[in-house]
Amino acid sequence: MLRTYRPINHPIFTLHNYVVHLVCQVWCNASDETTCANLLDTNFEIIYNAYPWLKTDVDAIYERCKTLTDEQRADIREAFNINNRIAELCNGTLTPIELNSLPDVVKEDMKPLLVRFYDYLIDRTEVPGDKLHYYNALRTANPTFKFCPCCGLSPIESAESHYREDNDHYLPKADFPFASVNFQNLVPLCSKCNKKCKSTKNPFVAGRVSFYPFDTTHTNIAVSINIVDSPDLDYQTLRENDIEISFSNDPNKTSTWDWLFEIKERYNEETRGFSKTELRTLANRLLRNSKRKTGLTYDEILDDTIEDYEIEIFEDRKFLKRPFLQTIKTKPEWMGVYA
Repeated sequence: MLRTYRPINHPIFTLHNYVVHLVCQVWCNASDETTCANLLDTNFEIIYNAYPWLKTDVDAIYERCKTLTDEQRADIREAFNINNRIAELCNGTLTPIELNSLPDVVKEDMKPLLVRFYDYLIDRTEVPGDKLHYYNALRTANPTFKFCPCCGLSPIESAESHYREDNDHYLPKADFPFASVNFQNLVPLCSKCNKKCKSTKNPFVAGRVSFYPFDTTHTNIAVSINIVDSPDLDYQTLRENDIEISFSNDPNKTSTWDWLFEIKERYNEETRGFSKTELRTLANRLLRNSKRKTGLTYDEILDDTIEDYEIEIFEDRKFLKRPFLQTIKTKPEWMGVYA
């Protein structure tokens, strides 16, 4: 993540508490000695009775869970607990429990219903809060986030808007259904990051570690841009291979970030997109300096421009334009084609 959200408390988290109760206290305690309804929390029972489809599915899963062994019930509870400790999973201090290692009832019955919780129940009146209200409260708590905190490229809706960005299931609900309505796992990102780039990628595949999107100790990532020297380098038409992108911060986590959201490829494209305009503007500044005899050196003009780009650095691609100009400062030969 280029930046991480400051987390908030919100009534919408109550829905995840209902899921904790349903999975760990109801389904994992299923027996012939009592009914499903008798084990339900009073607050969740209101939702349970409000939707016939929900009651039917909850009861059917309860019946199937009666045959689970004590060991299988323990496995389900452990998986639910571990796979919802999002920060520890991201840091690699916990290993996620795979869906295929659990009893079949989890994948075949619990998963479809829990996914439906997110798709259908979150905005219902019986559930405290709603997604838009939560989004606006989160944006209010993070007022400088005018662009997607993951890529920094796409504008995102403000708290004053009547719309909201996509909630990305950071741990995809296809692999981690127990976290399907855990808002520590639901991150507002731009549509390109969420749907086009990440989609259903698992941030922990092959032992990867990842940035936790609500990490309050996160250090903003600095981007470095290098222009690769070659005999046919043309500053008027920079090609993909002419530009190298690298990052500060934890290399393992930035590697996952790049893989999940295709960051280097997108930053490379953005840099090539603005490079010609930036260099033409800079050439005009140098020309005016010469005509007006202000006496500023090449380095001083570049340094002033770089310093200006430190103001509101996450707006107008400045977090990319600044490192681009830093590398241009070491390559004055670019002026040969912009003179």
